Amino acid sequence: NDDDEDQEQEQEQETTTDFAKLDGDSVGKYVLVSKSQLPLDQCKAIEREFAFTGANGLLYRKCDDALREVVARHEQVHLRGYRGSGKSVSLAMLVLRERALGSLVVYLPRASHLVTRSSYQKHGEGEQEDLWDTPDAARVFLHAVAAEPNETLLGKIKTSDGKQTLLEIVKSGLEKGDQHVTQNAIDVVDELVKQKDVRVVFAFDEHNALYGPSDMHEVKGPRSRKNIHTDRLRLALKLRSCFPTANGGRYIACDSTTDVGSSNPVFKSEDENVFDFEIPKFNVAETYALLKHYEEVGKCSRGINKQIALEFKALTNGKVKEIQEYLMFQNA
Repeated sequence: NDDDEDQEQEQEQETTTDFAKLDGDSVGKYVLVSKSQLPLDQCKAIEREFAFTGANGLLYRKCDDALREVVARHEQVHLRGYRGSGKSVSLAMLVLRERALGSLVVYLPRASHLVTRSSYQKHGEGEQEDLWDTPDAARVFLHAVAAEPNETLLGKIKTSDGKQTLLEIVKSGLEKGDQHVTQNAIDVVDELVKQKDVRVVFAFDEHNALYGPSDMHEVKGPRSRKNIHTDRLRLALKLRSCFPTANGGRYIACDSTTDVGSSNPVFKSEDENVFDFEIPKFNVAETYALLKHYEEVGKCSRGINKQIALEFKALTNGKVKEIQEYLMFQNA
C-alpha cells in the first residue's frame, strides 16, 4: 500500500550515500545508490551487480577518486580500460557525484542506441543534403536531458532568446513529429553548450559508437544498398564535439569494448585538450572488498580472506562479471 511504499522510500533515502562528500577516505568502501539517482536500466554493469546481490551498493575504488580529481582539472576526459575493468561503473559514479554537486548531467549509458534501433530519413537541405535525421535517437537524447535529476535545473534555464525555459524546449521536442525532432535535439545541444548559469556535464558511455557504422542503410538501386556511416548522422556528429565549457562544463567519454562491436573503433582523439584516463582491472584489495560484500549479502561462502581474494584475482583477471559467473556456478 501507499504507507509501505512511503516507508521504503524513506528507508532508501536514509541509506543513500551523499556522493558530493566522497573523497580519499571513501576508497575501498561500499556506497549506496537509490533508484531515483540512477534507474537500474541506465547501466548494464550496475543493473547486473544489483540483480546479483539484491542490494544497491557499489565499491568506491581508488581510480574513482583519482577520476574525481582529473575531472576537476580537465574539461575533456576519455575513459579507457580493458573489457570488464569497470569503466561504465566509474562513469556512472562520476555522474552521481556531479549531480550531487548540482551539475546538469546529460548521461547516455548506451550511446550506441543513437546510431542503431532508430528510424531515419534524409535531411536534404542545402549543405546537409547528404546527412540523415534520426528521430528515435533524438528522443533518446531528449529523454536523457530531461531525466528526473535535471528537471529543476532545466526549469530555471532560459534559452538564449529568453523566451522559454530549456525544460519547455525539451518537452516540446519530445512531442514533435519525426520531421522536426532531430533539429530540436540539436538546438538543445547548442543551448546546453553555451549555458553560463549552470555547470553542464556530458557523460557518454559507448562513445566510440558515434564513430563507427550504424545499422541503417540507404537504398542505392534495385539490388544495392549502402551502410549509412555515423559521419552522415546529424545528431551523432553534433554529439562528437559538444564541449560545454562556458561555465566549467565537462565532456566525459567512455569507450565500450563489448556490446558496441568490433567494427567500431576505440576512439583516439588527436586533441591535446583531451585527457586519457585508464580504468584498471580490480586489484587484489578491491577483489577482497568485493568478495566480502558478496559474503555479507549471502552470495559467497563464509571465510573470505586475502588468499582467497588473490586466487579469485588470478582466476578471473580482476573482472567482476567473471567473479559473479563463477559464484553463480558454484552456488548452482
